[in-house]
Amino acid sequence: MKAIEYKEMGSAEVLELVDKPNPEPDANQVLIQAKAAGVNPVDWKLRSGSIPFSFLFRLKLPFVPGAEVAGVVEAVGKNISQFKVGDEVVGFHSALEGGAYAEKVLMKESQCQLKPAGIGFKEGAGAPLAALTAYQLFKGLPIEGKEVLVIGGSGGVGHFGVQIARTMGARVTAVASSSNQSFLTELGAEHVIAYDSSDYPDSLGNYDIVLDAVARHSASEMARHINRRGAYLNTLPNPSHFAEAVIRGIHYRGAMVESKQEDMQTLMGWLTTGQVKTFIDSSFSLSQAAEAHRHSEQGHARGKIVITMD
Repeated sequence: MKAIEYKEMGSAEVLELVDKPNPEPDANQVLIQAKAAGVNPVDWKLRSGSIPFSFLFRLKLPFVPGAEVAGVVEAVGKNISQFKVGDEVVGFHSALEGGAYAEKVLMKESQCQLKPAGIGFKEGAGAPLAALTAYQLFKGLPIEGKEVLVIGGSGGVGHFGVQIARTMGARVTAVASSSNQSFLTELGAEHVIAYDSSDYPDSLGNYDIVLDAVARHSASEMARHINRRGAYLNTLPNPSHFAEAVIRGIHYRGAMVESKQEDMQTLMGWLTTGQVKTFIDSSFSLSQAAEAHRHSEQGHARGKIVITMD
């Protein structure tokens, strides 16, 4: 099979298209003939070693990146009961496990869900990591009827954050560039604030929950815009934010996204009903993985970047 791997850390140029042996599922695995894989910032941050505390994440090289995939079940292990050959599925596991930038991908049964019939493989592959990041940050908070601010509302996590907060009953304000205002209104944001305007961030109001999907702010910076006992959520866990939040009387959560079956089921339900949609910024072939990473690194994607295996 064809796959993308890197043998050393570095820039996007270390990504190579290689031939690898076809994987075989063990008793508890599903082998997926991949149709598309999602591209996420964590992929290139692991590759470049730029992720905070990267010394804790010792990847076994050579490494095939990618955490999320959509495709067709090609084979199943003897203990698999939920899926059969021919099923169209979406799979998601930790980015540290990797393996999704390949024509054939192994996933545990618990890491897979049937792909909703009404969405394509690209939309399926682009959903899990970013959408579950937003959902798991919101989950358990009193969000219905609350004022929610999503910073970076047009990106991968952010565009799901806007839709999921709205679906959970919140009133949503989104921050993005002025060129993305109509896009965010389409997603369900009631108010849109342009970060490239002269009065930002002074134009921000007060909110019950702030989701910082670009992780460029601190809890102390955002505290003056968060109501007492509100919450500051961001996509890059940082112990200093926790201390700052405690001092200022707000709650803090940093994203530690997990492949939880019940959360995947919730997400697939929303995708089925159309309450949440995956918006595709751009699509690259497997051989263009380096170009996909460079595009992601620029930080201006509207929605999700995906790789297709066609």
